[in-house]
Amino acid sequence: MNITPYECQACGWVYPTQSDLESQSIVPFSKLDDSFSCPLCGVGKSEFRPIDEATETADSEVCQNEHRQIVIIGAGLAGWSVVDAIRALDKEIGITLIAADNADRYHKPMLSAAFSQKKTATDLIRFTGEEATNKAGIELLTNSTVLAIDSDNRKVRLNEAELSYDKLVMAIGATPAIPPTIEAQNVWHINHIEGFISIEQALSNSNNAKHIAVIGAGMVGTEIAEDLIKVGHKVSLLDMQHTPLALMLPKVAGNKIKQALIAQGINFMGNSRVDDVNALSTGGYQMTVTDCDTSGKHKLEVDHILVSTGLKVEEALPQSAQLDFDRLSGISVQEATLQTSNPDIYAIGDCMSIAGVPCRYVAPLRAQASTIAEHILAQLGKHPKQADEGYEHQAYVHKPPMIRLKNKSISVSATGTPTANEQFAEWQVFSDTETEVGHELVLQQVTADGEVVATATVKSTK
Repeated sequence: MNITPYECQACGWVYPTQSDLESQSIVPFSKLDDSFSCPLCGVGKSEFRPIDEATETADSEVCQNEHRQIVIIGAGLAGWSVVDAIRALDKEIGITLIAADNADRYHKPMLSAAFSQKKTATDLIRFTGEEATNKAGIELLTNSTVLAIDSDNRKVRLNEAELSYDKLVMAIGATPAIPPTIEAQNVWHINHIEGFISIEQALSNSNNAKHIAVIGAGMVGTEIAEDLIKVGHKVSLLDMQHTPLALMLPKVAGNKIKQALIAQGINFMGNSRVDDVNALSTGGYQMTVTDCDTSGKHKLEVDHILVSTGLKVEEALPQSAQLDFDRLSGISVQEATLQTSNPDIYAIGDCMSIAGVPCRYVAPLRAQASTIAEHILAQLGKHPKQADEGYEHQAYVHKPPMIRLKNKSISVSATGTPTANEQFAEWQVFSDTETEVGHELVLQQVTADGEVVATATVKSTK
C-alpha cells in the first residue's frame, strides 16, 4: 500500500511513523478524522503538508559582499522557519543565516522521545545545513559566534568579520538554567541535537543499564525520564515541587502523573533540592539531596545527571543591541509585528516574550515566522502584494497552543494559559469519568468572573 507521508509544518513530525509503516492497517492522512492533531506539538490537521509537495526553491547566487539585506542569528527551528517564510514570498532577496553549529535541520520535539523510539541523531536530521542552504538559496555561516550587535549602525560583529544588515532577526533560542549548586561540566542537557548526541554517545559506550538522575520534572524532564526507563536504564526524577508539572497544573493532576511515572519504575523524588555534586574516582557522581521541608539530607549515587530545570536567554547579544530584555522571559517584542524595541530587529521563538510572557512552544513558530517575513519584506519594499491597493500587514495574534505531554504511560493535554498559581483563577473539576479503558479527569481554571482561562485533560489507563 503506497501511503504519502505528511509532515507537520510546525515541528517536523511525520505521519505515518516508521512503526506505523510496519502495520498492515495504515490510515491514509486524508482519511484521518478532522480532529487529528500532531502528537508532538498539538497543531491541527490543516498544518500538515505532503512531503512530496514540499516547496523547492532554486539555488541563487550567494551575495558575498559585506552588506546583507536580511541577517538571521540562530539556525534552530525558529531561524529556519523564518528562512522558509521569506522564501515563500521572495526567492531572490539576500538572506544570511548565522549558526553556532553546522545548522542541520532536525525534529527538536523528538529529542525527549528518541531513545525509546530507537532514533539516533542521524535519524532526526531532515537536512544537513549544506543541503538546506542549497535548497533555500541563502548564505550560511556555520560554527560562527556573534560577539555583539551594533544596532545604531546596523552591524553584526563576529570573530573575524563584520556584517551590515537592513533587517535582523534574533532566533538565538534559550539555554538551560543549570542550578548554581551544580557545575555545568558534570551534567547533560537535551536542549539541542548536540546535547542529545553527547548523552547518546555516553550511554552507548556501555551495554550495561545506567542510573540516571533527571533534575527537573517539568514537561521535558518528565518525558525524558520515561524515555530513558523504557530502554532499560534506572531513572531518579528529582524536583523541588511535590509533583511533576507542578508550576503548570494543580496537585490533583500532578499526583496522577506522579503515579503513572512510579508505575513505570521511575524513582520520583519530589520536594528535593540538589545541594552538591561530586565526581567519584570510580566514575559517576555522588549527589547531596536536601528535603525542602525538613532540611534532611541524604546521598544519591548515579552514573549520569541530566538537567531540565528551565531556560534562560543569554544576555550578551540583546544587551549589546540595547534591546528591552529580561533573562528569564527573553527579548520583548510587539505582538503585531514581532519587532523588538529597535524596529530593524525582530525576535522569534524561545528567545522572545510578548507582554512579559515567554513563547517557548513549537506550534506558533510558523505563524510567527510568517509575520516576520511579511513585515520585513513590506518594510524593504519587496512584498509581492504591496502594489495592491489597500494592502495592510496582517498583525500576529498570539494564541496559546495546545500543550501535550509525550509520555506513553499517561495522556496529558492542556489549552489556554494553565498555571498552578490560583491567585486569579481557580482550578475546578469539570468531569471525572471512569471509562472501559481507564480514567479521564477534565479540569478547568476559572476566574472569579467565570471566565475559563485554561483546560487540562488527564487520561490514565487501567
